[in-house]
Amino acid sequence: MDFTFLLFKKNITKYYLELTIVYRAYQGRDKIIFQYEHAADESSRIDPSSSNIIDVYMLTKQYDTLYRQYLQGATTTRPLAPSSDSLFVNYGQEINKIKSISDEVIYHPVKYKVLFGTEATDDLKAMFKIVKNPDRVVNENELKANVIAAINQYFAIENWEFGDTFFFTELSAYVMTQVSPDLAAMVIVPTQETLSFGSMFEVKSEADEVFISSATVANIEVVSSLTATNLKASGALYADATAVQGVASASASASSSSSVISSSSSSSGGLSY
Repeated sequence: MDFTFLLFKKNITKYYLELTIVYRAYQGRDKIIFQYEHAADESSRIDPSSSNIIDVYMLTKQYDTLYRQYLQGATTTRPLAPSSDSLFVNYGQEINKIKSISDEVIYHPVKYKVLFGTEATDDLKAMFKIVKNPDRVVNENELKANVIAAINQYFAIENWEFGDTFFFTELSAYVMTQVSPDLAAMVIVPTQETLSFGSMFEVKSEADEVFISSATVANIEVVSSLTATNLKASGALYADATAVQGVASASASASSSSSVISSSSSSSGGLSY
């Protein structure tokens, strides 16, 4: 059965209600089961009319400079990554000039994921055990400094994409190439007691993270040989020695092309600076 309701509108000149036939109202349906699911981050700006959402991952020059100064000891306060709102305020006006009207840009600030040193989280702190070349006369302190310089060069920002994965075998090959022939072998050992040798051979980062090293000469230990004790390996060193031998031999035989660092492209399409 169709129900039609009478509508009145207010006459603003005579201050009374008068019947109108311009609009009609009908009785609607009730007891309709309706479910609306919507979830978005608090920092996300979403326009329901936009048909294309673009995620922009951004590492600002100011944050990069301040964080490197912090790791070098120039400042004592750990800098924070800029917020999504600040990125929108600083860069949104220029990006809006080139985006389509149906595009909605979501700004994601990129932060550093610190490895090895005291500024890293406990599960990412590590020591590098290195063996000198017995056929070379080299100062241990100088060797440690050269290893740290090679590690810092390996973790230069231009060598990484957001969301990359760190592989120790690649770092070892690069350092061995740079410090050769003074260095005979190099392994990484986590400092956390619950972790064992090999647990830091691969470290993954999130889409809004990029690696940086906070290692210093204090994270380097020169040993005469690689044993189960200084590698924190339990039982016989059969399996671990195979891995160490593979790292050392691969590093020693690395060609000049090993000095070029290759990194996989981030699926998030991050932008630097």
